[in-house]
Amino acid sequence: MWDDLFEALRWLFSVVHPAWSILVAAVFFLIPVIWFHHSVKVPQLQIFGYILGAVPAIISLAAGFAGSRFRQERAVFLQQHLDIAWLNNLSWQDFERQVAEVYRQQGYWVDEVGGGGADGGVDLRLRRDGTTVIVQCKRWKTFMVGVKPVRELFGVMTAEKADRAIFITSGIYTDEALRFAEGKPLELVDGAQLAEMLRQFQQSLKQSLEPSTSTAFAAPALHPVIAAETPARPKCPRCASDMVLRRAKSGQHAGREFWG
Repeated sequence: MWDDLFEALRWLFSVVHPAWSILVAAVFFLIPVIWFHHSVKVPQLQIFGYILGAVPAIISLAAGFAGSRFRQERAVFLQQHLDIAWLNNLSWQDFERQVAEVYRQQGYWVDEVGGGGADGGVDLRLRRDGTTVIVQCKRWKTFMVGVKPVRELFGVMTAEKADRAIFITSGIYTDEALRFAEGKPLELVDGAQLAEMLRQFQQSLKQSLEPSTSTAFAAPALHPVIAAETPARPKCPRCASDMVLRRAKSGQHAGREFWG
């Protein structure tokens, strides 16, 4: 439950500003504290309100930090030229993290399991529409993936009763490995295919974060844009100082601007 809450909040604070995590943490903390204070009259038991409030509050702050880090990494990612050389320069942790973000963008709920290191087992579990997909990531620069690790992943998929399995590498596959995957719920993604997936992901991010060109050109036809100009400041008739543009806050002229 706490892992799911963290993932949901991490996604939220990657969309909205991570500073909101402070307010969310305060709400998480205060609700059980106030409830215990008014409902439980035994002082010794009221401490449970602080405990129940502290856990989700800490998770919210941690998710805010993770969201802030994600936004920084995303800004760097959008400036990268994505190719196999770029993939090979990633650490295995960053390699898995980039793959996870690609599948999140495709609508999957991603559980970053971690295979226990650069040469571990299942690294990601994907869930969407009631289906489960296991993913193994191998950042091998000049290594041809043979049939053995592919066969092992298929065995794990069968044991876990997953619907599909995806093997992702920065290298290439042997013909034997490709033949083994034929006709099975196994997807083999090599370095060139992954680089293309990342380029598409990068492009979709840019389109979601920046106004589209077509929208920008279409806007004036519906809502003509008038260039905003700052009025020249008039002089005060009494002291000859520059006047300041203000807005009335009350009275019959509330909301109107005036020089004062």
